[in-house]
Amino acid sequence: MKSSVRFGRKILTLLVLVTLVLLVSACSDRDDSSELKTQKVTEFAGGWPYATVPTGHFNMFVANAIELKFYRELHQLPLATYKASSDEYMPMLAESWELSDDNQQINIKLRDDATWQTGEKFTSQDVWTTFMTYKLVGNPVWNYIENVEVINDTEVSFSIKEETTMIYRYILRKPIVDYKTYGTYADQVNELLNEGKDETSEEWKALVGEFNNFRPDVVNATGPYYLDPSNVSQSHVELIKNDKSFLADTVNFEKVLVYNGDVPDLTPLVLNKRIDYLTHQFPPASMETFKNAGYGTIELQGVDGLAVYFNSAKKPLDQVEVRQAIAHVIDRASVGELALPGITKGTEYVTGLGDLMTETWVDTSKLIDYSVDFDKATELLQSAGLTKTNGKWVLEDGTSLKLTIQAPSTWTDAATAAMEVAQQLTAFGIETSFDGIDALVRQTNINDGNFDLALSFFGTGQPHPFFAYETPLLMSNLNAPKGMGYSMTQQTESVGHVDLAELLNQSTQGWDDEKQKMVVEKIAYTVNETVPYLPIYSKWAQNISSEGLRTDWGSDEDLYLNSAGDDNFAVIKILTGELKPIE
Repeated sequence: MKSSVRFGRKILTLLVLVTLVLLVSACSDRDDSSELKTQKVTEFAGGWPYATVPTGHFNMFVANAIELKFYRELHQLPLATYKASSDEYMPMLAESWELSDDNQQINIKLRDDATWQTGEKFTSQDVWTTFMTYKLVGNPVWNYIENVEVINDTEVSFSIKEETTMIYRYILRKPIVDYKTYGTYADQVNELLNEGKDETSEEWKALVGEFNNFRPDVVNATGPYYLDPSNVSQSHVELIKNDKSFLADTVNFEKVLVYNGDVPDLTPLVLNKRIDYLTHQFPPASMETFKNAGYGTIELQGVDGLAVYFNSAKKPLDQVEVRQAIAHVIDRASVGELALPGITKGTEYVTGLGDLMTETWVDTSKLIDYSVDFDKATELLQSAGLTKTNGKWVLEDGTSLKLTIQAPSTWTDAATAAMEVAQQLTAFGIETSFDGIDALVRQTNINDGNFDLALSFFGTGQPHPFFAYETPLLMSNLNAPKGMGYSMTQQTESVGHVDLAELLNQSTQGWDDEKQKMVVEKIAYTVNETVPYLPIYSKWAQNISSEGLRTDWGSDEDLYLNSAGDDNFAVIKILTGELKPIE
């Protein structure tokens, strides 16, 4: 009996001990849970397509760099950000700036508390390095500045070569890189300049070739996040919190994830509520599903979109009458309605600018109206030597006029638009087929002249018309190996003989907006008359936002007047701490 009692007491004692252990463990779990909640990792998730290594790399000045578009400014800060609603620049790495009394110098005072992620202090030598590297790769900023001078660690001065109202944008909005990574090349550029060598010299060309193959293994950062190459995968990039940044205590996210891919790749992530912001344009049905899942949208002004680029090196597209005729055949309003309903809208004006910018900078009463007009199109084609036989247009040599129109097949709006354009032209007798291509070869095909018609970009979200003409007329034409094959010198009825390259250079010169406007009008009238490319539709884009679902975007709605591509409001709101996770 005593043995049974002793055994029972042992069991009771054991149960008490187990209970105490469980209680202690439970208390410990509650404490750990509480601690975990205070240390909870918060993430902001966006998306942008990028090429992975070995095609993708980390030389931020060379094609295929994994720079992540506007997300780059989260790790490599510019001197300032921009707010379109007030047309003002807001200090970032720069503390202040001023134009000298004689308008020949811009003097910039840098903040003295910025540090690189690798530990070095941020100084004016880094700014000098950035712009000397831009000199090496031929960035347009050097059309307007003569040199960059380091005054001391926190002061740098830019000598102005060509006066322009855009000088602040050219200087203040460039992401700044470090001397530690790029200084060797900046020093060599400086040595060549001191020797009187320029981009035409063999030494300069050799240095450019060497630099194009430069592949740094570190991406240094002044921003509140840093890009570690080991955190780059096929699916996403992790931008990790940079505790050495002066903005480390300002931002509200421990990580920023940038998912790789286009609409098909990112749709499942949105459906699973793992995304906070995207500039990608989704089909209406998808947008409705996202809305039902709790996502909101930020509607942007229609300042840019897609245009039909003509290969003017190919007959009969070399004749202005043929390009004008095609402009009269394509129903831009109809294409705009179909491409992405509710988002894309057919362009009213054919100037190479968005409609809003056209109305600001150009006297629209002097423009040719390219409304759908089959009779006018017929007259123009006949004047170009074409005839219509059995419902099809035939060239002077007796062969049928056949064209292809290229567009990335994964770009829903572009593919839809291209097929509609092909159908409209074919119905008019210009046999046209859709050529769906990989998005990664779109620009290469244009640069190499491997196309008849191709959908590509027009317009700009930046505050000057020059940037609207930069991509089609310069990057995809004058500065491309073959490009659009369009001559930059034209004889027009509206403004006489013009040299578009010279006019583009003049369009940003000086401090007088009215004089610039006169130059811009000449460019717009020339594009309107000669139609090197035909703007089809602008995008009144709806950016996906997790406002109220996962994030709080704050109260500054004026920032949504910024261009999402050039002065991204989400990035600015992260940098200022206005954008934060919902508690």
